[in-house]
Amino acid sequence: ISLGLVGSEMCIRDRSKDALATFTKRVDQFLFVLSAAHKLNAENFSSVESIKGKNRTYFATSKEALLENGSSTNPKAIPDSPFWVVTNNNTAKKTNMLEQVLRNLGYQPDVVETVTARFTSEGK
Repeated sequence: ISLGLVGSEMCIRDRSKDALATFTKRVDQFLFVLSAAHKLNAENFSSVESIKGKNRTYFATSKEALLENGSSTNPKAIPDSPFWVVTNNNTAKKTNMLEQVLRNLGYQPDVVETVTARFTSEGK
């Protein structure tokens, strides 16, 4: 996904659909979007650690922290970041997590909607 900042706003270029289409697995798309969000918001990204499920921690700075907080979490490193994320969730949950991340980082509702819509319409 091609995420860029224009003033204080984030825009998604038309190439984003093509970028997501290069990944054949939904989990790879998920990690790609998270990596892009981290790259643009590295200084605030630690705030995503507050995003949690009823009985599960979704984000942490170590694989071990995620394994301690749930079984079958399948933690994966977010590329080019010090963060890890649980990936053993269905597409709807991953979409919800992306939405929460983007909102948490202060993106406008239309940007959040565009990113999550493209995520859900691509891949397997």
